[in-house]
Amino acid sequence: MNATVTEGWSRAGELIRRARIELGYTNRENFADTCNVSTRVLSDIEAGTRTNFSARVLAGLEDGLGWPTGTIDQLVSDPEFVPPAPGGAGDMVFRPPVFNRRPVSVDVAVVERSITALTEAHRTSGDKPSPTERALAAALLAQSWPYVLRLLEDNCLPGLELHPAVVPLYTAFSAISDWVSPSDASRRYARWLVGDAGTVDDTIRQRYMQRWSDSRRSTRGRRIGDSESDSS
Repeated sequence: MNATVTEGWSRAGELIRRARIELGYTNRENFADTCNVSTRVLSDIEAGTRTNFSARVLAGLEDGLGWPTGTIDQLVSDPEFVPPAPGGAGDMVFRPPVFNRRPVSVDVAVVERSITALTEAHRTSGDKPSPTERALAAALLAQSWPYVLRLLEDNCLPGLELHPAVVPLYTAFSAISDWVSPSDASRRYARWLVGDAGTVDDTIRQRYMQRWSDSRRSTRGRRIGDSESDSS
């Protein structure tokens, strides 16, 4: 094997490891699941012990790190190349939003009508809802949160940024939640997802990252690398 190529893959693996940790994935298995690759493959690429990875594996890692397509190949071939910041903060505006019409076991049309009704109730009732309004709004919020959270999970850089196309719905729903139940656990998770939570305890951040990873994994197919040859 060409020594230059080997050195390139070793350098790329170290930069991938650093970017993974900087993004918040201190657990390698969690990041592998998010990228839809096997933990073994991720370990091999970070350690620089292999050089024959499929295009699908590299694409999965680049997607997980928020790197443009081809970044890893450039890291291998150009020792002077500096990869972009993990997560791609600031680039969300250029990505197409994900609007999953069947995100969870809810009737999306009913949820959308509920959010519309809640928004109108909030607008007309002022800052302090009556006990009846609070009870009704809380019931509708509970029904709507699964859809809203999946929408945020599908369209955020966790803990950093929300897709601009989803910001208006999040802003409106956030105001409704603050109106009825500002201490709701789903509200706290939502604020972290979109980067509004500020500094959070490391244990909580890891729990949130795990929840986000589980959500991503549930919408993807089998993990790459577990049952296929990972050579190009």
